[in-house]
Parts: sequence; structure tokens; C-alpha cells
Amino acid sequence: MPGVYGSAEPLFLLLFALGIEALYGGVFFLEKWSPKPRRLLAGIIVRFDRLLNESSSSPVITAVTGGLSCILLITLAVIAGFGISLISLNAPFLWLIEVFVIAFCLDYRNQQVRMRKVRKALALKSYITVRGELYPLVSSLFRPRDLEKLSESQLAAACVGGMARGFVEGFITPAFWYALLGLPGLLAQQAVFQGAQFYKQRYLQAPQEKHFSQMYFVLERIFVVVPDALAALMFIFSTIFIPKTSFSQAFLRCWRGKHMADAALGGALQLDLSRPSETNWRQELERGNMIVLIAGIMAIGLIASAILARFAF
Repeated sequence: MPGVYGSAEPLFLLLFALGIEALYGGVFFLEKWSPKPRRLLAGIIVRFDRLLNESSSSPVITAVTGGLSCILLITLAVIAGFGISLISLNAPFLWLIEVFVIAFCLDYRNQQVRMRKVRKALALKSYITVRGELYPLVSSLFRPRDLEKLSESQLAAACVGGMARGFVEGFITPAFWYALLGLPGLLAQQAVFQGAQFYKQRYLQAPQEKHFSQMYFVLERIFVVVPDALAALMFIFSTIFIPKTSFSQAFLRCWRGKHMADAALGGALQLDLSRPSETNWRQELERGNMIVLIAGIMAIGLIASAILARFAF
């Protein structure tokens, strides 16, 4: 068993981190004194952008320098991951550092809190509150003025998309890459994810600035493709346990959308934006939340199996 006193066993560390994130994720006073790795990575990305992203350069040069900044960021993240893992394996009880790094790379509880507020506000038809709470979840897809143009049914669909994206990006993808490649893999994935999020928001404001970020977008898609498919599969099977959801629609729609998990969740709820919902949107979203919770239980079992298989050979 790896680690001092067996305490650095990866499955133990991940489950411990999941418990901490479930209890304290998104709690302001904790983030104030212990900044998230994502925030530190964002600061490095902004610094690289200011140093290397010259608007006067040709598209080819801009793409090359953007690729180099992405590779350099990943290298720094991997080195940090190896360093923390080495400390965790060889120093008594300093495995707690790795636990907190993993916990701060997850971002699931905070999104669940926001989604709960969105569902309540949508039921009360308080659309200003809906847009305010929903925007952080879909900021890479919508500008604030775009959300203002959405109808009630379109806001509900955006909520479903935010719910699925939060599950994939805040839970499944970080846990998957930690299970597969350990802390270096997790921090590399987080570096790419944070860079892609930064430039998606930049692209919404300035569509012409797209060459520098091409490498981030390509690698982000590579990192998320398998977790996205796994999340879609878990959403499909979760419909078995939830009344008034559709297994067949979830299965059929997951192949049609750009994001399989989003499409599968929308299919499971049988969302049809061309007609009003037969029930209020809060009930639809409550069912979606139950699907996500059951999928989360399945995910923990699959990730635990992956970690055990990784160290079995």
C-alpha cells in the first residue's frame, strides 16, 4: 500500500477530498485563506496572456505562442503535481496537502447550491434571480445580455445544461483524471480547463481573438470527451430509478448534441422547447437533480474501481 502508514492510498485521498468538498465546497471563509488551485492557475494564465498575446502578430505566430504558453502551463502544473505527490508519499501526515488540493480542484457543491437557488427562483418566476445565479454556471456559453433574451423555457434548458456541465466539469472530469494519472494528471487537466474557460469568456467579448487559445480548446476537448461520455451513460441508467423520465430519449439524444451529457439529461427530462411544460419547471429540474445525484453515486463506484484497477497491475 503506497504512502506513509498507508495514508497516501489514492482511493482514500480521493474519497476524503470528495467528503471535504461535499461539506465545505464553495464556503467563502475557507477560500479566503486557502485559494483554489484554479484561481492560482488563472493568475498564471492572465500573466502569460499579457506577455505573449500580441495583437499585432500574425495568426500563425499568435497560434504558436498560444500553444507554447499552454504547454508551459501544463508543464508547471505537472511539476507541481509530482512535487506534492512526492511529499504526500514520503512525509508523515502531509498527505493532507494532497487531499486539500484535490478538494479545491473539485467544484460541485457550490454549483449544486446555485442550482437550488435557480430552481426556487424559476418556480417563483423571479427571472432576475434566475439569471444572476445561472450566469456563473454558463458564463462560457452566454453573455449577461444573452441570458436576458431567453424565455422561461429557454432559461430552464440553460439550467439543465448548467446542471450537466457542473457535474462533468466540477466532478467527473477532475476525479477521472486523478484516478487515471494521479495529482499530476489532475493539475494538468485543471490548467487546460481554466485556460479554456478564460478564453471562452474572452471570445464572447472579442470574437477576433481566437488564435492564441486554439491549443487550450483542443486539449480541453480531449480531456473532457471520455468523462462527458461516462456522465451521459450514467444519466441514461439513472432514469431507471426516477419516475417520469425517459430512458429511450436520453439514449437517443445523447448522440445528437455537441455535449453528450447535456443532451442525455435533456432527453431524460423529455425537454421540448417548442411547447409549454405540462408541469412547472421546478418539478422538471428537481427530477434532473435526482438524476445527477444518482449518477454521482454511480460515478464514485466507477472511479473507485478505476483506481483499484490502476494499482492492481
